Amino acid sequence: MNVSWLLAGKGVGAVLSLIYLGLAVRVLKSEGFGEFTLIFGTAQSVAAIVSFQTWQIVIRYGAHHLLAGNEGALTRLIGFCLGLDIAGAVAGCLIAWGGVTLLQPLLGWSDGLSHAALAFCFVLLLSIRSTAVGVLRVRDRYRVGAMADAATPIMRFVGAVAAVLWAPTVMGFLLAWAIADIVTAVIYWVCAQQVMPGFTRAITLRAFRSAPDENPGIWHFAWLTNLNSIVGTGCNNMLVLVVGVATGAADAGHYRLAYQLSQALVRVSEMFARAVLPEFARSHATEDRASIRRLLGRSTRLAVGSTAIILVMLFALGQPVLHLMAGKESVGVFPLLLVLGIAAALDLIGVNFEPALLAIGHAGRALRVRLIRTLVLFAGLGVFMPHFGTMGVAVAMVMSSLLGLMLLAAAAWRAVRP
Repeated sequence: MNVSWLLAGKGVGAVLSLIYLGLAVRVLKSEGFGEFTLIFGTAQSVAAIVSFQTWQIVIRYGAHHLLAGNEGALTRLIGFCLGLDIAGAVAGCLIAWGGVTLLQPLLGWSDGLSHAALAFCFVLLLSIRSTAVGVLRVRDRYRVGAMADAATPIMRFVGAVAAVLWAPTVMGFLLAWAIADIVTAVIYWVCAQQVMPGFTRAITLRAFRSAPDENPGIWHFAWLTNLNSIVGTGCNNMLVLVVGVATGAADAGHYRLAYQLSQALVRVSEMFARAVLPEFARSHATEDRASIRRLLGRSTRLAVGSTAIILVMLFALGQPVLHLMAGKESVGVFPLLLVLGIAAALDLIGVNFEPALLAIGHAGRALRVRLIRTLVLFAGLGVFMPHFGTMGVAVAMVMSSLLGLMLLAAAAWRAVRP
């Protein structure tokens, strides 16, 4: 049921994302969409660098407090996580200022565009909601979370239509995306407050001091999730910047278009991971290793079946969807989409292995796998990108994803064996 609610919300988002991305590509053209993509990629990269993935922390430690009936400890844990979110957002704003200053001459941004990029980074970083996501997940409010999550694609769709009508520029689409993030954050926090009234009173220095004592190892886990975010999401978004610096905004736009469509698989995998992580955490809290193994087996079979279906749809419908979205701008993007789709499919097959490792206290193993696959990714860029351009980036992604799948599978099954 949890997965059904999450996939339903993502299904709506996937359909709307095809529409609003298509509007952006057709209105902004290759160069404009490339500039929009580079600004968005910069903001997401900085956000990944300062993210502690606090929703995972809430689930990892909150499951124990719920089973023990210790609402006070759970509330203090949430206050601690929100403090991490706020500290990360402030640090991110400083990093964004330095990053935009550095990228402006490399990407050829005008002063006006660089100011817009900095403002967009600030909005994305300050639209904090990770802890609120954790509150809904740990309380099993997946229906509420799915509705809150749907606010982003709905608002982007509305904003994209408004931009087409009144501000068909890079600035107009940036404003639409910024408003969507703000609205989504507000909705998440309103829903979290309804699910767990009064938890905001725990956002105190006392909670920040007592939470580590009540949750042994929380700082270690927090830093591991931060590093996981940097070497995972952060590096993937940095690839767009690498393409932009090396080959220009237009190629960056083409790469982003193909990557965004392939990431429909990854968005499904992210929702799947958010659904199974609480199940793994509850099984671990009750020390039921047999349940963890059964859950890992079932979720792996479901992921493999889902991947096969989605890959068939990608090969059958990818080109018509690209042409519908981008028209002549999609020429040459389909082969890139197929290769990136294979990489995303490999990630989806292994989507349950990392949550299993995180839930049972082996975050270090998950981080080591991410580090290894990231090293392979950038080594592949050095080998293939000079000769094959953006296709070389996609090939490197496939190599990294295949290695990551094999290493994560081995680590997860070794961790849960009797």
